[in-house]
Amino acid sequence: MRIGARTVKTGLAVTLTIVLVNILETRIGNLGYNLAGMAAITAIIAMQPTIKGSLKTFRNRVVATFIGTVITLALAFTLGLNAFYLGLGSIAIVLICLALGLNESIRFALITLVALGIHHNGFDIMEVVYRVAGMLIGLTISTGLNIAFLPPDYTDNLKIKINDLRVKFEHLYEKVINDLLREDKIGKDTIKDERQIIRDELDDTRGVYSLLAEDIFLTRDSLPTNTIIIKKYRRSINAIQSNLERLTAMHRSIVFMPGDPQYSGLRQDLYNYLKYLLTLHRHIYSAIALGEDYKAIEKGVCAEEIGHKITKLIKTDNRESIFEFYNAYFEATRINEKLEQLIEEFALCTNGVRLE
Repeated sequence: MRIGARTVKTGLAVTLTIVLVNILETRIGNLGYNLAGMAAITAIIAMQPTIKGSLKTFRNRVVATFIGTVITLALAFTLGLNAFYLGLGSIAIVLICLALGLNESIRFALITLVALGIHHNGFDIMEVVYRVAGMLIGLTISTGLNIAFLPPDYTDNLKIKINDLRVKFEHLYEKVINDLLREDKIGKDTIKDERQIIRDELDDTRGVYSLLAEDIFLTRDSLPTNTIIIKKYRRSINAIQSNLERLTAMHRSIVFMPGDPQYSGLRQDLYNYLKYLLTLHRHIYSAIALGEDYKAIEKGVCAEEIGHKITKLIKTDNRESIFEFYNAYFEATRINEKLEQLIEEFALCTNGVRLE
């Protein structure tokens, strides 16, 4: 089992927070406040998956701490801190945070209210001060560690996700084009289910992309070269989404194509063209996701010639089913265009792939 950087940083944040807060308690001369527990919880909650997330969390939760503290003090010096009034204070905190756009920090402000408002030995203003200080220590340590120590880098994770995505896409692609050469077609439900799996994978991959993009555009890594690279990764993800729609439309055309023996040669030509595109797809995404050298491949087919054959056929036979040959060919050319764009944008060449 691999231990990630965030796991290590969370452990360090808890350790440093408890040590520093214990020192604070020693300086205070009264260990009865038990500040370390709440401070450590604060450090754990504040650990975010990105640098931008940590900075945003730090800012918002400092404001949330202030809101929770103010509401607690207002209740302590007016209505009191019994269960009923703490409930009313919770409602006030929620409304204030929503008004300020601090939706994600609502729970933190409520935790502050509870941590400061529940006392067994009477309300002590100094305890409030010390508890707030402990929570701010936890926030500061957690944020500082996430930025300075093993800052998160999702590049490798994104490449893995892109590779997983393309493997699923290529598996479905191969199933679809094989329907050109066999009588028994893949069921509509099978295509629908596998397409949904790929769409879910697209969402997961975009989630990792967003984490990487947040940090690249926020930190010193936002150099022109790196911003271009992250945009290219986005293009590679979008290309699969676009080609997935092309593939779905293509399969509909394959299903409704005439199956007469005289069209077997044209079916074979389309299959060869689509098989070439599948090989091209594998080479491109192996370079993008796995860092392998990109090697140009021989076409072995002439797409223009296939197009001329289909056009000639349509002129002599204008049945609706004949147009499905053209529809499938048209979707194939659109897939080819996306792949050629990736070759250009990633600067793929026979001597390797330049991603950095």
